[in-house]
Amino acid sequence: MRDKPANKPAEPGKRFSSLSLRNAIVLGIALGIVIPAMLLGSVLARDSYEREYEVRVRGPLRQYASMLEQTMPIPLWQVDAEAAQSFVNSVMLNPDVVRISVEDAALGRFVHAEQANAQQQDLISETRDVRKDGAIIGRVTIEMSSHLMEQEFLKKFLKGGAAILVQLLISFFLLWLLFQRRMMRPLQQLQLDVDRLGEGQFAEPVHVARSDELGSLALGVDTMRVRLGELMQIQADQNLTLEQRVADRTQELHGSNQELRMALENLNNAQLEIQRTDRLAALGSLVAGVAHELNTPIGNSVTVASTIHDLSNEFRKRMALGMTRAQLQTYVEKNLQASDILLRNLHSAAELIGSFKRVAVDRTSAQRRAFLLDEVIRETVLTMGTSIKRSIHEVRMDVPADIWMDSYPGLLGQIISNLINNAILHGFDGRENGVISIHAHRVDVEPAAVQLSVSDNGVGISEANMTRIFDPFFTTKLGQGGSGLGLNIVYNLICDVLGGSIRVESKLGTGASFIMHLPLHAPGADAGE
Repeated sequence: MRDKPANKPAEPGKRFSSLSLRNAIVLGIALGIVIPAMLLGSVLARDSYEREYEVRVRGPLRQYASMLEQTMPIPLWQVDAEAAQSFVNSVMLNPDVVRISVEDAALGRFVHAEQANAQQQDLISETRDVRKDGAIIGRVTIEMSSHLMEQEFLKKFLKGGAAILVQLLISFFLLWLLFQRRMMRPLQQLQLDVDRLGEGQFAEPVHVARSDELGSLALGVDTMRVRLGELMQIQADQNLTLEQRVADRTQELHGSNQELRMALENLNNAQLEIQRTDRLAALGSLVAGVAHELNTPIGNSVTVASTIHDLSNEFRKRMALGMTRAQLQTYVEKNLQASDILLRNLHSAAELIGSFKRVAVDRTSAQRRAFLLDEVIRETVLTMGTSIKRSIHEVRMDVPADIWMDSYPGLLGQIISNLINNAILHGFDGRENGVISIHAHRVDVEPAAVQLSVSDNGVGISEANMTRIFDPFFTTKLGQGGSGLGLNIVYNLICDVLGGSIRVESKLGTGASFIMHLPLHAPGADAGE
């Protein structure tokens, strides 16, 4: 007996995979039959299981719970345990029902029933409150097991699976026999010819024994044999110039990268300069807002102080001439009224100055702290009062007073300012008496968050611009007061610093809404760090 030759690595061109063509086709036939059958069978089995589960367990559970919820109020109210037990026993006739418990809101357990040898696995339960005239007087809990249903379903599944398996085996055998006769034998001969070509033996032509598709394939391989030499020569000629062409293209690419790098640096510098200009403009607007808002209370205070001064001079003259008790009482009452008006106006001015100071500190330091959302928004709108009143528009707020945030109030105020200015500049273009609505509410997610929206009833945003409004330097007011950075700054602050997201909803003629999702606790270091 000759020794079995040692295994050698497969030579290129002889083996393209670890599976032979025969094995690959057989495997393909098997997978083509088995995988669709398994997928379809699993889908059908799952669908059948869900329907059986709904009919046998989940549906009856809801029905029993509803029935007990409707029948228990009278027994509970009349403390009639025997009647309640009767209702419970009628439901317990279903073998899938494991346990029923009826509790009185005041007395605790009222009625309890449980199967003696019930399965304690695959349980689902439902609890309903028992009400009497709208008041909760008890609770009923019913538990059901899907164990019996699953056992019956498994038996039917195994029977069906066995029938499908027999059918699959018959189909596989017939297909394998067909492929063996019509494909495998011609392919084996073609494989021998291709192996010979792979070894460089181009003199002998490829064997063409059939006139079907495999014969056409063999004829194509023979044509490839003739063209192979020509293509190899052409490839050798092209490789002579390939290295030089690669070197030239690399040099061109290096020059283009240098130009792009310089253009990007100039673009970043321009963006920083425009942002600095916007901050200076915002500071000017803040100063104007301070002067405008303080003018009214300080003017009123000056008027009241002058009135008090005149009353005091008149009082001194009357004292020299003598006065009655009624005149003295009149002077005291007028003085108290004037003093009260003066204190209210000065207190209002102090509150305005405090608000402006907090806004200014937040804007300049951008420090993180805990704050009430409605206070920050109200103070931001207050500082913009001049520009809002000058444009004859109205800002309406609907922000709960108990939303605490641990974030960056200065950045949040800048976001609100930019969105209001964007509505005034773009949304109300050519319009008066526009309305800007600011709304906020908590969102029940983890981590805790708030949804904040700034909406207007302006001209809206066209569909073509919806995907570009957050791009830097994109503006429909180029050269008319728009820098194209307002919404880009809003997007970057929300996504990169505040850890939130923003989206826009708009239709032409109906206004636009900018909807922000902000976490109550901003990402990054804690406020105390």
